[in-house]
Amino acid sequence: MKLCADCVSGSRLPGTPQGSMIKVGSMDCYYAPAPQGGRAPTADKNAILLFTDIFGLPLENPKIMADSFAKETGLDVYVPDMFDGRPVIKEQDLQPYDHYEVGVKPPLWKNLGFTWQFLKGMPNLLTVNWPSQVCKRLRTFVETLKKEKGLEKVGAVGYCYGGQMIAELSPYHLLSSAVICHPGDFSLKLVTRMDFPLSWVVCEEDFAFEPKKASEAEQLLAARVAPERVDFEFRKYMGTRHGFACRPALDFPVVKKAFEDASDQTVEWFKKTLL
Repeated sequence: MKLCADCVSGSRLPGTPQGSMIKVGSMDCYYAPAPQGGRAPTADKNAILLFTDIFGLPLENPKIMADSFAKETGLDVYVPDMFDGRPVIKEQDLQPYDHYEVGVKPPLWKNLGFTWQFLKGMPNLLTVNWPSQVCKRLRTFVETLKKEKGLEKVGAVGYCYGGQMIAELSPYHLLSSAVICHPGDFSLKLVTRMDFPLSWVVCEEDFAFEPKKASEAEQLLAARVAPERVDFEFRKYMGTRHGFACRPALDFPVVKKAFEDASDQTVEWFKKTLL
């Protein structure tokens, strides 16, 4: 698993979450219901999951985004507590080391600060939040949610660590659609196991999921033939770095526009595949 300063840097979105915390099985979850006046005809049978980055639910960005997705699609959105109340790193610890400029290396002091915070989070990552452990939690969550709510189709959008979790879940055939946004590192063998429509949000600079690897994933999907072939798309956002789709630096116009466009891409994909 790769982590870099971009993976664990954060900008907070404006707004206040309008949903509520609920339990799905034994897991805490943020629930953003579709508005009663704008619920999609398929809302009782289909839903969206949002898998967070490494900051988890303490950072309110995913809650605010879930509210927006619920309003725009007319589907309920669930944001599980992937880290069981123990996220790997706190967003406020990494804010001083944010870096957004493409093509510009961060200064030494930012790299040193990131390294120190990363080392502090390693015990947590290695003992309770390694990808295999988080995947197991999410598998139980999805299975429980589908059973409790009687859901037929579940789409998932994942950011960074959450994007990696979509790949890790693919062998279990639980998802009906997905949007993978600048994911964490994972084996490309998992791409061959993805049997659902896929939309990819790719950035220009990405330490965790490098452009070369993104191209290889696209080639693997393009090479598949019926009946294994799935509908897919890749969109690359120039002028962006890892993390822009969930923790955008809104004071950078190119990043703000990319964040908005990636959010629209997500909404349109779920309208296409879940409605």
